[in-house]
Amino acid sequence: MTVNPQRIRWAGLGLALASAVGAGALLGRQLPAGMVSYATPSPTADALSLAFSQVAQMARPAVVNIRAAGPGLARGMGGATGSGFVIDREGHIVTNLHVVQNAARLTVRLADGTQLPARLVAGDAETDLAVLKLIGRASVEPLAFGDSDALRVGEWVVAIGSPFGLDQTVTTGVISAKDRVTDRRNTLQQFLQTDAAINFGNSGGPLLNLAGEVIGVNTQIASRDGSYSGIGFALPSSTVRDVTRQLIERGQVSRSLLGVHVDRLTPQYARVYGLPNEQGALIQHVEEGGAAYAAGLRSGDVVVEYAGRRVSSDRDLIRELAATPGDTTVEVRYFRNGKPAAVTLRTEERLSPSFRTTRPRFERRGGPASDAPLAEPETTLRRLGLNVADASPLKLMQLGVKDLYSGQPGALITEVSPVGLAAESGLQEGMLITSVNRSAVRSADDFLSALAALRPGDDLVLAVSRPLGRTAQGERRAVTNFFSFTLP
Repeated sequence: MTVNPQRIRWAGLGLALASAVGAGALLGRQLPAGMVSYATPSPTADALSLAFSQVAQMARPAVVNIRAAGPGLARGMGGATGSGFVIDREGHIVTNLHVVQNAARLTVRLADGTQLPARLVAGDAETDLAVLKLIGRASVEPLAFGDSDALRVGEWVVAIGSPFGLDQTVTTGVISAKDRVTDRRNTLQQFLQTDAAINFGNSGGPLLNLAGEVIGVNTQIASRDGSYSGIGFALPSSTVRDVTRQLIERGQVSRSLLGVHVDRLTPQYARVYGLPNEQGALIQHVEEGGAAYAAGLRSGDVVVEYAGRRVSSDRDLIRELAATPGDTTVEVRYFRNGKPAAVTLRTEERLSPSFRTTRPRFERRGGPASDAPLAEPETTLRRLGLNVADASPLKLMQLGVKDLYSGQPGALITEVSPVGLAAESGLQEGMLITSVNRSAVRSADDFLSALAALRPGDDLVLAVSRPLGRTAQGERRAVTNFFSFTLP
């Protein structure tokens, strides 16, 4: 799991159920010496085990591993891998923004092992959510969102993801708490707390109820050393559903702004000002010229209802504002000096910064990046991230493979981008491509012609001859390996 460097390092919990109670112990008596006791399975435990299994079988096909590649990202698990899940038949995937934000290239591995490129549709920094879209054909049954507001503390949940790169890992736990705020500077992130095991690589994966519905996106863990310690946090589906919808539809998130600063309503304030209870959001300051000021709201007012929904705390009001698109007409009910009042106002709009895909530039070894403008259409070769040439004696000698391939037909790999699909799959300079999708390749032109006939989303399998040690007589030898892609 990748960890957002701007906040405390967070992870989640693991749960283990283990009991072996003998019949004698259940009856409160000792068993005779030498007598063996066999624990009777609990119908409740069996039903719970079956429920976990059914959720895992139903949800795992939609859960994916995400690999982010780029010059600023370490390869392997250190900040370059995460999880996500498919939410519709168009191939949209939800994950955390911190998993993909700095990536130049994104690769998604499905449950069946298929690897597909993906692009970043948009992201929202305030909730750390992002939406990707698969490039290519994939038939995946999407996951549905459940109602996180209806969750109760103590309910069972299931987390699925790729901790430490271990795809499709299932862990279980309970909802430990709701409305947790881990960063007082960002009250839009109000988390579900769980003890289901969450580790590095789980970021962006789903937290599910026992109906198999997504009720959260695993995002953070609380840990002193970055490993699992029993406290994890998932962004609730009530927030995720609205944010992802806006990211897909408009590329950024629109939120309402009232122009007020709110605080917790204290028992003392409620008693002194004659309020019926201690529920509501206390307005500490109203900005002149804002929507609230124009509508007549003032410092000291206590908001108890917004757009028909009850406001029990300052966090409730902040969350309601975040869930309401800007420029919306709403009714606000409040108390002033112990007396109820209401006003209708039109909110202001606050747009989140937009995050879009960074298109990679092909870097040449030992030289600067290509000066070609980013708007220039990319060839399939560039999208793969490699260059080829005929296997001429000069080229073979320059790459140190003349003794391996002299006189052998094929397309010689002369350059490999560090952030391309080719590098991620293990292709290297000095390897010789001998076939494309079972068709023989005798030259670089053959290879380019074969690629030109393919479209984005098509499968590509290369037969490649590569160096592999030496024979018993000390001669270098080559073997043929196969490399598979789905074209971006």
